[in-house]
Formats: sequence, structure tokens, C-alpha cells
Amino acid sequence: MFLKKWVAGNIAVYTGALGLLHPLIAHGLTGDHDRLLTTPQFIMHTLSLFVFIAFLARMQRRTFQVTGKRQTAAGIWPFLLIAPWAFWLGYYTLFVPFDILFMFLSIGIINAIQLKPLVKAPAKWVWQCILGYLLAAVAGIVVGLGGYLLYYKQFPGIARDMATWISISIPAGLVVAYYFRYIWSIQLLLPGEEVPGRHADQKVTFSEVA
Repeated sequence: MFLKKWVAGNIAVYTGALGLLHPLIAHGLTGDHDRLLTTPQFIMHTLSLFVFIAFLARMQRRTFQVTGKRQTAAGIWPFLLIAPWAFWLGYYTLFVPFDILFMFLSIGIINAIQLKPLVKAPAKWVWQCILGYLLAAVAGIVVGLGGYLLYYKQFPGIARDMATWISISIPAGLVVAYYFRYIWSIQLLLPGEEVPGRHADQKVTFSEVA
């Protein structure tokens, strides 16, 4: 049940919140933009990123409830405080597609830390998690921006943005869903299991793990 919810949830969130809602919120009201965004465009882009991250964090929380795992102390806040601004860091320093790359890597790093208490091999989990989100970013960039350069840039208005972001989000969501389905099938601590040296009732906070 956990693996099914993980796959379905990630595909739904990446396709729906990043592929559909992001271009609608970010570009639907404020239109196209050059490299330098206007203030309304920056606000709407940031809002759309917050929406995507909130849906993603909520999906992960509800998915782990299936296993009976306790929630980490920090929860959604590292995602909201880091991931959108990692996107802008990539955008305003190296431009597209490093905004996508930086955001995905930030999600991977946060999950690598926050979910570390829930796996059998924590040290291995850290690089497995970051690698998974790196692969997702690369898949989305190659398919999405490749489609934009070959086909979508001729589309009018919002159709161009939606086609591009759907082509980014679907491959990325599939990688996250099925790569981690395999990793979780090996790494997830089952009820009653514990890592040697870690007590079952030990509380691990985000700051302690970091």
C-alpha cells in the first residue's frame, strides 16, 4: 500500500501541481516574461512554487502515515523555506535550466535528511536520495526543454508554457515515483525493525540529523 501510494502520489503531484498549476498560476495572469521578471510575475511564480511544494510535502506525509511512521519534527517548513528560493538562485545566477536543477536537488537534500531515520542504511540513503532527484531533474530538463526547442516555442501563449512544464513534470515524476519505489522496497524500516544502535523510541529531529 505504501509503495502504491508513493507512486500514485508523486505522479499526481508532479503532473498536477508542477505541470498544470504552475504555468497557470505563474503565467496565466501575468503573461510571458524575459529573464528579468516584473514584481507581479515574481510574486505569482513564487506563489506557484509554494503551492507545488505544499502539495508535495502533504503527499509525502500522508503516504508515510500508511506505514505508521512518526512524522519528522520539521515537516513541511524546510521545503517551503529552501526549495522555492533554490529555484530562484538557479534562475538568477545560471538561468534555465538550473532553476529546475537547484529546486530538485534541494528537495532531494531535505528528504535525504528528514527521512534518514526511516531507513535501514542511513549513509547509503543520503546519496541514493540525492541521486534520485538529480536523475529526475535531468529527465525533466532533457524532455521538457528538448520539446520546447523542437516544438513548443512555436505554440501561442499559455499553451507553450503548459506543454513545456507538463513535459518537464511527467518524466521527473515518473523517475521519482519508480526510482524510489525500488529504493523504498529495500530501505524502508518495517514496523518492529530498527537500525542497530538506534532505539525504537529514539526521537530524531531535523537539526540533530543535519
